[in-house]
Amino acid sequence: MKIGQVSKKTDLPVQTIRYYESQDLIKSAGRTGGNFRVYDNKVIDQLEFIKHCRHLDLSLVDIKRIIELKNNPDAICDEVDVMINDQIQQVNLKIKELKKLKKQLESLTATCSTNQKVSDCGIIKSLQDCDC
Repeated sequence: MKIGQVSKKTDLPVQTIRYYESQDLIKSAGRTGGNFRVYDNKVIDQLEFIKHCRHLDLSLVDIKRIIELKNNPDAICDEVDVMINDQIQQVNLKIKELKKLKKQLESLTATCSTNQKVSDCGIIKSLQDCDC
């Protein structure tokens, strides 16, 4: 199948599929007589795998390594476990940062009263006076 068909089946933009191919995450099955790349169902499965990994916010470097390990079923999976544990630490850090951001935003809303003119807006004044 051509790249447009792959795009429709995987719900990925053509540019993303080409990028993944340029990063050696997928490979086309060859070319047609008209020099179009063609892909098989293995590529669809691989792209779905990559999408799932990206939804977990794994980097393309990590995904590439996981694919390499996946293609070597006799390898020890400790490396994959380390990658996922590192990702958990990153998620915990992001959660901490988001909680801090939420508190900052809540403190801004505490400076606001309804039915005021923008010139009296406590949020705007707080943002102007912030030495962040």
